[in-house]
Amino acid sequence: MSYETLDAIADAYTPLLLILFLIGLGVNLYRCWPNYRESVSQFIFLFLLLIVSYSFMFIDKSFGLWSAFGADYSTHTAVALSLAFSLCILAPRRARWIVGSMFAYAALMVYQQYHSVLDIVSTAAVTSLFALSFFRVIFNKKKRIAKLVN
Repeated sequence: MSYETLDAIADAYTPLLLILFLIGLGVNLYRCWPNYRESVSQFIFLFLLLIVSYSFMFIDKSFGLWSAFGADYSTHTAVALSLAFSLCILAPRRARWIVGSMFAYAALMVYQQYHSVLDIVSTAAVTSLFALSFFRVIFNKKKRIAKLVN
């Protein structure tokens, strides 16, 4: 495939995840109505992760945190990972596919030379720490963690 084709695929990944999340959220809301708390919690989880993702972009541009150790903050990774985590919570049975697609996206970013492995891994580590923290605060269900792992 050409660079341009792979570029179009990479550009479509994050919007696709967002569309899938919104559809899943709508289906969940419809199924659980009038108990909408779970859907609201899932939306808040994503919203907070997106705030963190873009806040770190701003912080990195302002203070050069990642460039201090020879890396670059990957907003692509942070936003896609935020959506992937949110989709895993929304559809735990599909978590393997979602995680696999995230690894494929990371490989594509490296292949297209958008980011290095260090950029992706360091950004993913920070995003993951916040995701785990938000998950524990918002959902506070140990059973849910077991479902995601299995």
